[in-house]
Amino acid sequence: MNFLKNICAVMVTGLALSPFVSCKKLLNQDPINSPYNTVFWQNQRDAEQGVAGGYALIRKALTTNTDWDQNLSHFAYGSIPAFEFTDFNLYDVRALVKGGDGFNTADFIGSYLDPYHNWSPYYKIVTQANIMLHHIPNIPDAQFTDNATRTRNRFLGEAYFIRAFAYFYMVRIWGDVPLVTKYDEDPAHAVNLPRVNEKAVLDTVIADLRNAVRLLPMAYQSGSERAVRANKGAALGLLAHAYMWRNFLNKGQVASDLTNAIAAIDSVSNSGQYDLPPAAEYSKIFHGKSTEGVFEINMQVGNGEQQIGKGFYYFMLKTPFIHDKLNKSDAPNIDLISELYDGDTADVRPKYYFSSLNADNQYNVVICKFAGPNGENINYKNPGNFTDPAVDANIIIMRYADLLLLRAEAYADLGNEAAALQDINKVRDRAHATALTPDDIDDIKKEVFRERSRELYAEGQRWYDLVRTGFLTDQNMNAGGSFPKSRYDAGGWKWPVGRALFLNNSVITQNDFWLGKVN
Repeated sequence: MNFLKNICAVMVTGLALSPFVSCKKLLNQDPINSPYNTVFWQNQRDAEQGVAGGYALIRKALTTNTDWDQNLSHFAYGSIPAFEFTDFNLYDVRALVKGGDGFNTADFIGSYLDPYHNWSPYYKIVTQANIMLHHIPNIPDAQFTDNATRTRNRFLGEAYFIRAFAYFYMVRIWGDVPLVTKYDEDPAHAVNLPRVNEKAVLDTVIADLRNAVRLLPMAYQSGSERAVRANKGAALGLLAHAYMWRNFLNKGQVASDLTNAIAAIDSVSNSGQYDLPPAAEYSKIFHGKSTEGVFEINMQVGNGEQQIGKGFYYFMLKTPFIHDKLNKSDAPNIDLISELYDGDTADVRPKYYFSSLNADNQYNVVICKFAGPNGENINYKNPGNFTDPAVDANIIIMRYADLLLLRAEAYADLGNEAAALQDINKVRDRAHATALTPDDIDDIKKEVFRERSRELYAEGQRWYDLVRTGFLTDQNMNAGGSFPKSRYDAGGWKWPVGRALFLNNSVITQNDFWLGKVN
């Protein structure tokens, strides 16, 4: 079975495709809903198409368009507010972390970025997962062309993963969210649901991921599926992240959150499916589907998944990476970059991740890690005349280095500095950076955080790291960037709930910090 070839078939069922992609599109369909149920969900092909629709909706949610059509949502949540830039044209995303205890009444308007405040794209993912979990168990064994039990289990495992992913993503952005875990056969008469405490939502995420771990295989059927379809490793990796977020919500009072996170990553490490390719292969890592990839969003030109002339990766580049693109509107935070890498000339990451770090104009500094410092992952649709440039690189959601450093964070929280240093140095060794010793460390928790910031710069991770660790309020960790502790303690790091959502649901409430600040 070739899962990726089911996309055109999904289109036949009435699912809408985005205008900027081809019929190969894996990640841009709406849920298969009740009007199709009498003719759909009859056989293995239907199940494959349904699962493809789930991944399509994840991709669509993580590349939500604004009026500027830059497809930045994953990075608007995880990187742009995280002090990785000193300037970015999305002013109200920057406002999320500007100084002071808050805003004047209705100061955070930003109507052109309302899609970022709206959790509807994630509930489309949840709806699709609930439909899958309802229908796939009822497909007769005889209607599977491959082993019925094994194949059905895999699809169900992916459904649990997809639902868990959506809820985990929402919890980190908005905190409490409505919780829907059942298929609704009559959505037209569905009742409005209130928001549920974020801890209860996270408990559901963990339960779903445990089901996914139980049902999913570890090995991929083909290299084309690697990292872009969930396997047991992806479920374990997301489970570890969920436990670490629960550790944050539990204020570090439940040690099993940390030991469970470590155990999940141990299982990933012991699987033999993942490694840290040498630094010479960084371009392959960011192109995607490498042995380091754990879960990614397919954006490769070969699959017709690229966003031509747009997207976060493209937005950060200029000539010579993109022909005749003379200017860019973002400015990477060179003070933070300097503090993180701290003059370690052996570390190859500054040279690979950034271009023109010594430029006089901050807007000439380029984050080139995804494109490659020599344009390794730049692809032109028409090479003859250099038109329609695209960055041929997946959106990396989880990779093995991330999980090793997450395990280091758990060890640090448990006070096991030796184990934390071992994982830190595995990542540093791949980057040719100088190994750290206990004598080099003043605070192991800070050093783990700094290493995650070095390794995962601009990958949509740092904001969540800042919130989870509490370092969001530490100006020394953020090159002077300020976020008041009073606001952090009041939950002011959460995003506002989109105004449009209140029109259709009278029982949801705004996040406390944003009451009176959005209109």
